[in-house]
Order: sequence, then C-alpha cells, then structure tokens
Amino acid sequence: MKIITSLALFILFTVVVVFGFDHLYERSIQDKQSSKVIQKSNADKTVTQSKSNTATSTKKDLASTQKASEKTRILKVSNTPPSFLAGFDWRLPDNTQMTPYSGLITENPSSEKKVNHGFAMVLWNESNPAPGVYDFSRFDKTLKRSAPGKVLVRLEVNSSCEAPNWALNKLRQTKQKSLIFWDKSYQELTAPFIKAFAERYAANPQIIGVQLGLADGEFGEAPDSCDNYDNKQGWGEFWMSVSERKEAEDNFGFNADLFMQASLANIDIYANAFGDYKNKLAFTNIGTLFTYGEGSAPYNKNLKKIAEYVLTKGLGNRDGAIERWMSYTDKVYGSQFKTMPDGSCILDMNEAYIRQFKHRYWGTENEFYGNKDYVIADMGPVENHPYIFMISSLRALQMRRNFMSLTDMSNITHKDYKTQAFIKYLSLTMGKQYEDTPDAFVLMGERYIAQYRLKDQMDADCVSKNENTVKVRSFGRWLNESPENSQVENSPALKVRMPKEQNHWYQGFYLPHGTDYEYFARKAKTFAFNLNDQLTEARCKNACNVVVKATFKDTVKTKLYIEVAEGVSDSIETTGDNKIKTVSFNLRSKFDKPINDAHSKTDLRLLSKDKAIPLMLVRMNFL
Repeated sequence: MKIITSLALFILFTVVVVFGFDHLYERSIQDKQSSKVIQKSNADKTVTQSKSNTATSTKKDLASTQKASEKTRILKVSNTPPSFLAGFDWRLPDNTQMTPYSGLITENPSSEKKVNHGFAMVLWNESNPAPGVYDFSRFDKTLKRSAPGKVLVRLEVNSSCEAPNWALNKLRQTKQKSLIFWDKSYQELTAPFIKAFAERYAANPQIIGVQLGLADGEFGEAPDSCDNYDNKQGWGEFWMSVSERKEAEDNFGFNADLFMQASLANIDIYANAFGDYKNKLAFTNIGTLFTYGEGSAPYNKNLKKIAEYVLTKGLGNRDGAIERWMSYTDKVYGSQFKTMPDGSCILDMNEAYIRQFKHRYWGTENEFYGNKDYVIADMGPVENHPYIFMISSLRALQMRRNFMSLTDMSNITHKDYKTQAFIKYLSLTMGKQYEDTPDAFVLMGERYIAQYRLKDQMDADCVSKNENTVKVRSFGRWLNESPENSQVENSPALKVRMPKEQNHWYQGFYLPHGTDYEYFARKAKTFAFNLNDQLTEARCKNACNVVVKATFKDTVKTKLYIEVAEGVSDSIETTGDNKIKTVSFNLRSKFDKPINDAHSKTDLRLLSKDKAIPLMLVRMNFL
C-alpha cells in the first residue's frame, strides 16, 4: 500500500511540475517583459550576449540567435497557417481604398478602373484666338468626356506652332520653333492666358495638376513642320541640349543669370494665377541637370536655386523617365543613403523632408513600353519590359509619388511578376503616408550607380568611400534591411543582365562604366528588417495584425518561418522546385522592441532553417 501511495504521489508531483513549468514557459514567450526567463531556459541564447566587435564573433552570435529561435516555442498569433502563392503576390487588405489625390494617368482612353485619370493639352492658339478673348469649349468637352475621371493638363505655350497668330509677331523663336521664354514679351503675352485658365479651372476638383514647363517646344526646322503634330519633339520639359543652348546664347543673348531671372518670373506668373491651388502646379525639372557639356555648370548651379524656389513657394513636381530606376537619387527628391557595416548602401528616403509634399502634385512618368521600334531601341526587347516596369514603379512608390503617367499597358504581362495585378496594386498604394498605407515593402538585390552621379550624397560613407561603383543592396518604403543583414552570410543573387546591345535596358545613364547587370535578390539563411518608427508609433501602439509576404525563388528544400519580439511563427516547408513564389505569414506584433538587444534594432526576421534562399521582395500588409 505504501508503495502504491508513494508511486501515486510521485506521478502527481511530476504532472504538477511539468504542467507548471510548461505554463510558465508559454507565458514567457507571450510576455515581452519576461525575456530574462526565456534566456535562462535557452542556454544557446547566451552566445548572443557577447560584446565582441569582431566580424567572426558577430556571425557566431547571429547563428546562435537563429538556433535559439528554432527552439523557441511557436507563437500562436493567428489561426491562419503560412501559405504559398505562385509568383509575386500583390494582394492588399480587402478594405484598401485609393487615396483621393492620387492615381494612374494615361493619354490613351482606358476602361480600366485602375488607370483612372487622363491627360489633356490646352492649345494657346485655339483657346486664345484674339487678345483678351478665350474659348475653352474644347477643353470643357474633354472634362465632360473624362468624368468621373480627373485630368492632368499641359498649357501649350512653349512653341511657335501653338502660339496664336496675333502674338507671333511679338515673339521670338529658335530654329526648332521653341519660344524665347526669357523675353519680357513672352511673359507679358502668356500671363493673361495662364490667368484666364486658372480663374476658370484652378479650383475645379477634376483638375489634378497643371504642368509648368519652360523652353523645349521643338517642332523641327522645316517651314511646314507645324502642320504635322508627329513632328512635335518638345514637351516643356525645362531642359536644353548643347546645340539648343549654343543657339540661344549666340542668337538670343541667353546666359545663366538671364536663365535664372526669367525662370523665376515665369514661375511667379503661374503661382500668382493659381493662388491657393498652386499645389497643383507640377514643375517639370527640380533636378540637377538643365543642360550638359562645356559651359553647362552655371546653368545647372542656378537650376538648384530655381528648384529650391519652386518647392519653397509650395509648388509640386512632375519628373520623367523613372524607367531609369536608380536615377532621381539627389537630395532634392528626398533620397538618402545609409551605410551598412560592410560598406554597402541602403537607398532610403528622408521622411521629414518628403512629407512636406504630400498635398502637392508629386508625379512621375513611366510610359516607355511596348513593341514600337524606338521603344525597343531604348528599352530592349518587349520581354524585358515587365521587369523594368515593376522595379521602376516600386522606386516611384518609394519616392512617395502620388501620380504616375502610363502608356497603354494592357498587353504587358508576366506570369511571375503579374503585371496587371501589379498595376492594380499601384493604383491603390500611390500617394499613401505611413498613417494610412496598406503595406510597407523592401526590394532586395544589388544595384550599381556610378559615384559621380551622387555628388550631393558624399556625406554617406558607402558613397564617398567607393571610388567608382556604389552598391545599393535594397530600397524600400517604410521597411528596410537591418544592419544585421551585412553581418551574416548574405550575398547578391539572381543576376539580371542588361547588355550593351540592348542599350543596357535604358539604364546606361547611371550604370558604372563596364557594368551591364544587377542582382534581383539576396541569398541568406537569416534576413532581418526594421519598420519605420513613425509608422509603428502611429499604427501599432496596441499591436498590429499583419501579413508578411516574402517573394523568393524556391531553389532548396528548407523550412521558413518569421520571428518577432513576441516569438516565432509556424514554419512552412519549401519544395526546391526552382519557381518564384510568395510565402505569407499572419502575425501580430507591436514592433516596438528589438528581437535581440545585443544587436542593432531588428523588428522582424525571416529565417530559413536548413539552407540559404534567394529573397527578392518582402511586403507587409496591415490588416
């Protein structure tokens, strides 16, 4: 009897101890304040407390962190298990709505709801047939036909081909028929037309923007070149070729000081006419290049001052050629470079700077696609175009562009990139701020910029200390790589060649000499990321329900899972079928404390248990 009683007491004691310890362990995972309990119960984690600063020690620490994570009890943050989707996954939360002042624009009629805005030209000669007489009836019909869609407008006041006859004898023009915008007579004659248009339409909510460009009104030298619109080569883009500048200097007294004075005078004409709606004015060049070649420096120096004037005055901007996705890296666009411990760069945005433009027209053009010969000559074969469009559009999102002009994209598609689904994604995510964005993302890889293109970014070590080639390992919107990623085995993967015979896919402008490729992914077993602090403070005070979507090439058999400060997710097994796919993890976290205090702040890790994977894109949907 004593033996039976003793055995029963022993079994009861064992059950109580095991259950009690299990209950304590479960709570320790869910309570971020009890990290010391977790560390005591996981001896392997003590390695990560090492204060050694050597690269070897750091890699060992991070490897130990991954092993410890594998032993951590699974954090049940969702009843939805991880899942795969073939190709990229551009799905957003069901309640995602377009930002009212944002969208995609096309010059071609479109029945696609995702491309919901149009473009219209208002001809000076047609709308102002006599001094003080204005006829906007054609434009009124355009607005009616476009409704409920909205319209981006360009006033065609840059070419003699589009100037009214009554004004021509008072205007001067170049051989190519660009009007001399630095003449007082030009300003005096265009100002009443601009004012009349603004009085009628500036407050109209259907008008989303009005391009403000100067010069660049070429139609060709032939006497009858105005008769054929196809001859039009000038779009008011506010720049000059070397030959155009030389003609302006030799024949019309153009110089850098006059360039500055006349530009500000013309800008004031538009700004004064539009008044409270000057945020709709889209100045077409706030960059660093008005012209090039010998003698260009004074003009380009003054362009910076003009851009500062435009932005300080409250006007917006519309750039072009975002198809060159690693262009627009100057500080005036809000770009900034952050140096990783290995000397590589992250391309980020200056959040405080870029937010000042959120209520202005802040657009770009991404429209050089399709099977026309001149497009293929610049961009390479049509099969390249889905990749170019995807990468460049993600750059536009990173730059906080709220409008983007597209060509007809209905025939551009790709089974993995899912171009048409991506266009819908763009329409829903343009113009977002961290308070209302449905997602955050980071694009991985390694892309290269010639250092001389980054003259105003020399305060970043990863730029100034790389004499010829600056390596950009990722760029994102409100989600960035943690410095931890350059302290583990992490390398560029999935090489994309952009050969010279295909015009480097239009990327020659910024590529270092001799470089004809970039990488579309980074390969590692551990990937660490940080969410923007302002976003987490605004959105995750009481914890965020999110879906983490990681797009990768499934090259190996392994298990993938996510780690946050609260614990780790369920894992999912890959198949090694060599296909591009996206894995989704449902999580709940505050993202307010780093996963491991011994290292730089890391909000989230994607881990592969057995082998390294090539990771392309990480997106985080906020539910």
